[in-house]
Amino acid sequence: MSERDDNPVRSIQKAAQILDLIAEAKRPLSLTEIAEATGRAKSTVYGLLSSMRSVGFVEQNAETGRYELGVRLFEYGSAVQSTKNILELSREPMRALVTQTNESAALSMLDRGEVLILGHAEPDSSFHIVSETGRHLPSFCTAQGKVLLADLPTASARRIFETHAQAYTPHTATSFDTLEAELKSVRERGYAIENGEFRVGIRGVAAPVYTHSGTVQYALGLIGMFRRIDSDEFRAATALVVKTAKALSEALGWRMK
Repeated sequence: MSERDDNPVRSIQKAAQILDLIAEAKRPLSLTEIAEATGRAKSTVYGLLSSMRSVGFVEQNAETGRYELGVRLFEYGSAVQSTKNILELSREPMRALVTQTNESAALSMLDRGEVLILGHAEPDSSFHIVSETGRHLPSFCTAQGKVLLADLPTASARRIFETHAQAYTPHTATSFDTLEAELKSVRERGYAIENGEFRVGIRGVAAPVYTHSGTVQYALGLIGMFRRIDSDEFRAATALVVKTAKALSEALGWRMK
């Protein structure tokens, strides 16, 4: 196939090959070395390196002209490691929440304006809400989503709402003003409530999980068929979720000021 192939997948594969090469060399490499090692024309390699340099995947030494891995890759690696850490840290606490409430627990993060379930735990009972790792849910009408939106600038939360808004049930917020008022309450009380907004009869509660920098990166929640949000069982579940989310935040290095 020609070196002029513009297939995006092949371009990504070529870029990944170069990154692998630099990583394995454990030292900065010249354009000539990279071209010879990959068997590609210098012009092709230079184009790929220029694109990767523009987004921080590689850096070029101003004196030698050699290329090395960029700081952006370190940032991505740190993010991946953080996700792995939170999954390990949250596994037993989620099981404890399930045991104490007999409802389903989930840990989520915001992904392209939606809630992405990173991990979950479910009770052994026949009747419970089933969660799926990797599933996306709307953010503006779920407890975990509202926790995550509450930490964003108002303009960002509005943009997400306007992009994804739809009425899932008669209880779903259909205006941003309504959602904004709810997000303000979430910030004030430290947790979010879902009351039949995504699925009729389904209620849930979620609390923020902070990173060491004080950013709300994750949300921990319980979802189930609670009778009412003003019931004793729901209030007890709320207290447990808030307490567990706080412990997870502290495990990630967060300290309340």
